[in-house]
Amino acid sequence: MSILAGIFYFDRRPISAADEAQVRRALGDFDRQPVHGFRSPGLIMGVAGSAPGSPEDNDFSRSPDGSVCTWDGRLDNQEDLRLELSGDSPEPSTNSDLAVKAYQSKGAAGFRSLVGDWSLAIWDGRLRSVVLASDYAGIRPLYYYRGADRLLWSSCLSELIRWTGINKLDEEYVANFLTHGTVAHRTPYRGVYPVPPGSAVCVSPDRMMTQPFWDLPVNEETRLQDDQYYEEQLRTLFRQAVSVRLRSHGPVCAELSGGLDSSSIVCMATQLKHADSHCSPELITLSYTHAGSTDEKYFRAVERACNLSGIHLQLEELPFVAPNQPGGAAPGWWEARFRELARLMESLGSSVFLTGQLGDFIMGNVVDDSDQVADCLRQHGFLQAAREAFSWSQSLRVPIYSILWRALRTNYSSWAAPSVAATMCDRYKHIDSLAPEFRKRVALSDYNRQSELRWQAASPGRRGRFRTLSEMLSGRLLQAPEALQHVSYTHPFAHRPLVEFMLTIPPAVVCRPGEPRRLMRRAFAGLLPPAILKRRSKGTYERVYRQALVPMAAELLKQPGDIRMVEFGYVDRRSITERLTRFREGLDCNESQLRQLILFEFWLRNSKNSGADLVAGASLSWIN
Repeated sequence: MSILAGIFYFDRRPISAADEAQVRRALGDFDRQPVHGFRSPGLIMGVAGSAPGSPEDNDFSRSPDGSVCTWDGRLDNQEDLRLELSGDSPEPSTNSDLAVKAYQSKGAAGFRSLVGDWSLAIWDGRLRSVVLASDYAGIRPLYYYRGADRLLWSSCLSELIRWTGINKLDEEYVANFLTHGTVAHRTPYRGVYPVPPGSAVCVSPDRMMTQPFWDLPVNEETRLQDDQYYEEQLRTLFRQAVSVRLRSHGPVCAELSGGLDSSSIVCMATQLKHADSHCSPELITLSYTHAGSTDEKYFRAVERACNLSGIHLQLEELPFVAPNQPGGAAPGWWEARFRELARLMESLGSSVFLTGQLGDFIMGNVVDDSDQVADCLRQHGFLQAAREAFSWSQSLRVPIYSILWRALRTNYSSWAAPSVAATMCDRYKHIDSLAPEFRKRVALSDYNRQSELRWQAASPGRRGRFRTLSEMLSGRLLQAPEALQHVSYTHPFAHRPLVEFMLTIPPAVVCRPGEPRRLMRRAFAGLLPPAILKRRSKGTYERVYRQALVPMAAELLKQPGDIRMVEFGYVDRRSITERLTRFREGLDCNESQLRQLILFEFWLRNSKNSGADLVAGASLSWIN
């Protein structure tokens, strides 16, 4: 994959040697990577890419009208775009060429036609503006800072922070991270933002605007003749999703947990390799195991079925989180594991890593999809809805009236009901330990306001799914982790045509009461080993989580007066101390949210230890 960076001065000042050095440093080890750059009055932009001849050796282009594009990522529909943008006899075009042509033909709206995992920066010489954009899921990283006189951008958040010298935290990010775990359209640093997924940020000297080019298909509906046609289309799209991600001159690595998602990817990649053994790369699986793991017998079953000898990593040696590994430029889990994966991939000569992320969601791995009752109520009347509600009440073992009430409320308002499972939580579920003054100072409700208009337009039975996906995408949960941003870290289940298909077919085709993944199990019956196809359980990491987090909680309790979140005024000392004590003793404490507090606290401490001491908002009088 490639690295993008650039500086745009609005007053056309000359690019200094220091500016050039900043950009070149952001582009990484340019002695080992091809670097392309462009300079114009007040502008310098560059891209450092993969080795020549690789599938990504097409990351820079300059068109006759003066437009320049730097590109990071993979484009899956090149042939279709060449025909669409170049006529009946298209000349060979690189990814960056096609991106510029799409922009020239329709402006930022043209980026919708680019299917793949990508980010880009375009210099529009005619309008004297910079355009930054990312694919619909925000998988390839891209960040920017707009000051009074300049725009800075980079694929690397830590480099952008170093450029700007910003050390003030964004309090809205902090509040939403501590309560929700994900944050839409923000980074931990005030004034530094990610490019929104599915959007273009257009910056000229006198204005800045964000223009969406993709949106949730809330008004689209796909209906086929019967289940067989849905199954065939799912198989076709999934084969395509895996195939386009196998383009590599070296081995391809794939996570294999033994669940249906990762197993489907590995089995499909194996099937494709058997169909074209000369062109398909070597497949190497990476699996995680730990004491008490229930996954091992399943991923070994896939290894036997596919005749693979995988690499098994012990999670006891790669903790969920550690006091000195709470993330990099932003707080994050599994840093030790991601670093080990990066090391392994380098030793194997691999630049592609496949994951099963988003599979659970897209394939309908839900016990409770009783929102289908709302659609029955809307389409068939109360009798059909009552029958449907009875089926779901039997499956979920909850009273039928609660399902009917949710369906009525969903059908006659813009509300999206939480699942039954989401309502079953400990008595601490509403306790987040945020300090009252901090809560007043930030707008937590903005988290839900940002994208609610997008999913509210969906039919009642699909509204919850669109809301969930909207929050996942806006929080860039599929973005490559920092340690793996130099490789193609990609998710076949996030293939946009596949996602759009699964979201627009009737929910009752995807899953039914007592039948999660109904369509997937039918469509992949000939692909997966029987043991995987019949698997109903899912391995959990609760034991791994506690092994990592309990010692960290105990460390905080040793000196509760030194908790930085309390010092910054973010959390209440008494509340967090009580909850840490309960967590250590295995008692109710709203553990999932408490994990966010522990992670963020050690991330703050790690930033101080590394010399990048972060501070809270400038309005607080105690800042030194």
